[in-house]
Amino acid sequence: MKQSLLLFLFSWIWFGNTNAQEIKILTYNIFHGESPDKPGTPNLEKISDLFVLMQPEVIALQEVDSLTGRYLSIYPDSLDLIKRMIRDTGYRGYFAKAMDFDGGAYGEGLLVKKGSQYHTQKLPNPAGGEPRAAAWVKAELKTLEEFYFGGTHLCHEFEANRIAQVDSLFTYAETLNKPVILAGDFNFTPDSPEYSRIPSHWKEAGAEAGNTQHTYGTAESGARIDYIWYDSRKFELVEYKVLDLPYSDHYPVWAVLRMKKETP
Repeated sequence: MKQSLLLFLFSWIWFGNTNAQEIKILTYNIFHGESPDKPGTPNLEKISDLFVLMQPEVIALQEVDSLTGRYLSIYPDSLDLIKRMIRDTGYRGYFAKAMDFDGGAYGEGLLVKKGSQYHTQKLPNPAGGEPRAAAWVKAELKTLEEFYFGGTHLCHEFEANRIAQVDSLFTYAETLNKPVILAGDFNFTPDSPEYSRIPSHWKEAGAEAGNTQHTYGTAESGARIDYIWYDSRKFELVEYKVLDLPYSDHYPVWAVLRMKKETP
């Protein structure tokens, strides 16, 4: 296992370079900082090491705990999850609270190299169930080009909620005055009504790459529910991968996008 992981990491060092106009994006449901196959075992150090190696410009995190009882049982030093990842990666970070949970809070996280205007979008849940949210940031490249990046985790229980949440997210994205990328755990598959509801100029990186690899569970019993969406009027896809790593019950989803040049 260690040998195969090292080979995987070296392949990223070799092939992972991009030019200044390209945006490296990662979305990852991190299972609240706990190894899924070893209850009580932390996973954040390995995940942070992965981020440091790969150096995406923006990272969307789902299942982020903020000083919950279950988190503190794994990380008793009381350092908040997002603050821990900021310390360990050197990124800037933001936590978007979706709900109170287990003595703390639960929601979405962002890690970015350079950003401003962090904010939380509360999402509708007309059928009830857990509150949901999206985390947003205006990110900036080395070239000084700006774009908005959002990370979210939609309802796992009710289709009506996911439909309302999709409508809310993409309606909001259309109001932003910079190009937009949206990523996260959407909890629906490509054959669902929610997926087909998304406006046609929004492209999903996995579909555009022809990659149907599951992002959750196993090859036999899992599903493709984690996505990176981009406005095809503003971006073009360069690369897409699902990373076969065992740190969570989901897999990291990676894409590289290139901003299209504005036509006069």
